[in-house]
Amino acid sequence: MMIDGESKRLWSKDFVIVMTSSAGIMFCNFIFLSTLPIYAEKISGNAAYAGLMTTVYVIAALIIRPFIGNLSDKYGRTKLLILGAFLCALACFLYNYVGVFICLLLIRALNGIGFGIHTTLGGAVAADIIPKKQLAQGMGYFGLFNTFAVALAPGIALSIIGNGAVENFKVMFIYAAIICLTSMILDCCITYERKNNSEYGKNNLLENQNEIDSEKLPPTIFGFEYGVFLPSSVLILLHIALSSVTSFIALFALQRNLGNIGLFFTLNAAGVFLSRLFIGKVADRKGEDIIVIPGLIVFAICFALIPLANSLPYLIIIGLPLGLVQGAVTPVLNTMMFKRCSAKRRGTVSAAYFASIDIGYAIGSIIYGFVAVELSYYFVYWGATVFTMISLIAYLLGIVKKREQNTVKTVGIEGY
Repeated sequence: MMIDGESKRLWSKDFVIVMTSSAGIMFCNFIFLSTLPIYAEKISGNAAYAGLMTTVYVIAALIIRPFIGNLSDKYGRTKLLILGAFLCALACFLYNYVGVFICLLLIRALNGIGFGIHTTLGGAVAADIIPKKQLAQGMGYFGLFNTFAVALAPGIALSIIGNGAVENFKVMFIYAAIICLTSMILDCCITYERKNNSEYGKNNLLENQNEIDSEKLPPTIFGFEYGVFLPSSVLILLHIALSSVTSFIALFALQRNLGNIGLFFTLNAAGVFLSRLFIGKVADRKGEDIIVIPGLIVFAICFALIPLANSLPYLIIIGLPLGLVQGAVTPVLNTMMFKRCSAKRRGTVSAAYFASIDIGYAIGSIIYGFVAVELSYYFVYWGATVFTMISLIAYLLGIVKKREQNTVKTVGIEGY
C-alpha cells in the first residue's frame, strides 16, 4: 500500500520507521535467546528446563503468524504492529516478577506471540511502502537493520548479566522493555494507512490499485496463496541446513579443539551486512535466479567444507562467504514470495516467510541433534549439504522450469 508521491521514494519516513522499530524488537529477541536459558536454570535449578525457553517462544511465534497475517490483510497492519510491540514490552516488564518456572514459561510464550506479530507485520508494512521496482533492494535494506541486532545483541546481553546475578537480569529486562516501548512509539508514527484512508489517499490511488481491485484474488490453502509454497519450501530446506551452523558450530569447534570461534560469527554477520547493501539492486535489475542459484551452490560448498576444518582460521574464513550468500538469498526469496502473490495478501505472505524460517530451524535442530549423538558432527554438515542441494533442485524444477514452461505456453498462445 503505497501513496502516490511516496511510492517513488525508497527511503520514505515510514520505511525508516518500520526498519528501526523492527530492529528494536529483533534486538530484544537476540538478547533473550542468549540469556533467558541461563535465567531459567537459575530460578528452576534444573538445566534441562533451559531449552524450553526457546522451544515455547518459537512455537508461540509460529502459531500466531498465519492468524495475524490474515487479520492484517483484512483490517490493516499498523494497529496490530503496535499491539505486537506492546506485548513484547509487557513480557519484558513481567520477567522482573517471575519466581516460578511455569510463570516464566507462560511469559515467554507471550513474548513469542508479540515477536511473531511484530516480525510478520513489519515485513508486510515494508513490502507495502517499498516502490515495486525496488522491492528486492528495499527488503534487503530492511533485513540489514536486523543484522545489526544479530551482531550486537548477544554480546551486550552477556555483558549486562555479568556474573549471572538475578539483579543483573532485572536490569536487562528493564532495558529490553524500554527498547520495545520505543519500537511501539515509533510504530504509532507510521502513517501510510491513515493517509490511504483519507481523502488524499482516495483521490491518489495506490500503485497499481485499479488492477489490484479489479482482479479476482487467487485461491488459498490454509489462508496462503499457492504462490508462496515453492519459495517457502526452498526456505524451509535452506534453514534446515542453516540450523547446523546456528545450533552446532560452536560444539563442533569444541569437539575439534579449535578454540574460540567468536570471529566466525563476526565474519558471518559482516558477510550478511555487505551482501544486503547491493544484492537487492542486482535482483531488481537481473532477476532472482542470478542470485538464488549461485547462492545455493555456495551454501552447499561451505557446508561441505566445514567437516574438513582442522584449524581455527580455516573455520573462521568459511563464515564470510556463508554470510554473504545468506544475506543475499533469503531476502530475494522473500521478495519472490511477495511478487508471486496478490498485494492484498502481503500479511499472509510475510507470515509464510517467517514461518518457513521457524519451521526450518526447528526441524533442523531436531534432526541434527539426533545425527550428532548417533553419528558425529561431520555428518551434521554433510547432511546440511544434502538439504541445500535438495533446495537447489526444488528451486530449479519447481520455480525456474515451471516459469519457463509458462513462458513457452504464453508465447505459443500469442503466436497462434
